[in-house]
Amino acid sequence: MLEMFKLVLPALPESVMLLFTLFALLTGVCSPSLKAKQTVNKIICSGLICAFLSLCLIEEKNIGFSGFILDDFALWSKKILLIASFAAVIFGDDWLKYKKYSRFEYAVLVGFSVVGMMVTISAENFLVQFLGLEMMHFPLLFLTAYKRQGERSTEAGTKYVVMVFLSSGLYLFGVSVLYACLGSLDFERLALSDKKAIMPAVLWGLSFVTAGLFLKIGAAPFHSWIADVYEGAPSPVTALFAMVVRLPVIAALARIVLEPFGELTFFWQPVLGAVAVLSVAIGGFGAIVQTNIKRLTAYSVIVLNGFSLAALIVQNSALLQFSLTIDVVLLSGMAAIILSLRIAEDLSEEIRVLSGQGRLKPVRGALFSLIFLGFSGAPPFAGFWTRFWLFKETVLNDMILFSVTLMFGGLLMMYVYLKLIRQMYMTTAKEELSFAPFAMKVVIVFAAITSALSFVLADPLLTAVQNAALDFQG
Repeated sequence: MLEMFKLVLPALPESVMLLFTLFALLTGVCSPSLKAKQTVNKIICSGLICAFLSLCLIEEKNIGFSGFILDDFALWSKKILLIASFAAVIFGDDWLKYKKYSRFEYAVLVGFSVVGMMVTISAENFLVQFLGLEMMHFPLLFLTAYKRQGERSTEAGTKYVVMVFLSSGLYLFGVSVLYACLGSLDFERLALSDKKAIMPAVLWGLSFVTAGLFLKIGAAPFHSWIADVYEGAPSPVTALFAMVVRLPVIAALARIVLEPFGELTFFWQPVLGAVAVLSVAIGGFGAIVQTNIKRLTAYSVIVLNGFSLAALIVQNSALLQFSLTIDVVLLSGMAAIILSLRIAEDLSEEIRVLSGQGRLKPVRGALFSLIFLGFSGAPPFAGFWTRFWLFKETVLNDMILFSVTLMFGGLLMMYVYLKLIRQMYMTTAKEELSFAPFAMKVVIVFAAITSALSFVLADPLLTAVQNAALDFQG
């Protein structure tokens, strides 16, 4: 019995989350419709908490079985993922009450998607990684089109279906090429294999794999529909996309380029560099002209994707973990802001409703401003430390032009969010926002305090992520 437990220990958090999700599904089907939603949400939240506790209780590191590993990198990523997913479920519960939806499927779909995300983070095999990615994305397809009577939601769901299927096709084609060339799907064996004799074919396969992953997170130039998906999806689903979905995909990309193909830096560094520059530039310019806060969030995520890819280029997975953690906190605050923009009985998505709110509600305006300052990268707020460390690493690696380009993109983001702050304090309020729900208030306060005190929290967080870094195999 003990040997059996040790065998499944690496996948214990996934197993716990899956069992709770299945139980929630059965409960939702069998319970009266009026009670089903509330009961199911409690079960999914309990599952997220239990999965998080199981991660905290696992003392052994670098354990796993064929195609699956639980190392420090996976432990840290999954903890951040589960915390953000818990917030997403709470956001969704409040939104369902606000919109008077009685359906219970929202939390169940989030639960299944979270299991897929956790599998993706720990995958050490292309087949396991693909299964995790698909298990993550299929529930998201239904969540994107959750408002069945809404045209925007249906359009967003359709576009997301095309994105997911196309990205999966690119990914699978690349994997099939790599398997034909190297004879294995296991990352450890691929790292030891001789790639010189068939290098062009290997690079061809790796190109399609990375293109598929770029499309899944909406990195430029694969970003065309990502803003439409963010805008058309229900607001809590947009929050889920922003906070959670990009994390496992970037973690999967990090495992691919730093482990089995770590020695091919001559190829993937320029490719990731080009995508990073395009993401920062296109995301920054796109954010300037937005009037919808959900589309603004989408373009902000595109920029953050560029900075995350830049961390991979300098082969610093600790920097990647640091930036992803800060991003999750700030994006959680932005998601809470989106869901708190309520005027009477309507949930507004227009940026213009922020006009004058800093003068009308000083405390709320100050909290919003701290989150926006974190996104802007202005010192000494949260985003500054990520970008400062990133610029330092790129300069130390003699990537001066690349660093200057990233700085330019960062200045675009600074302009966008400082303009938002100016709008809150230098214009007259046309509408008065309703009181934000308690869950949104908690997340907004937490994100704002983290942004403001990041100069104190940066060193402890840096120490933590240094212990959760991937070993570079180049």
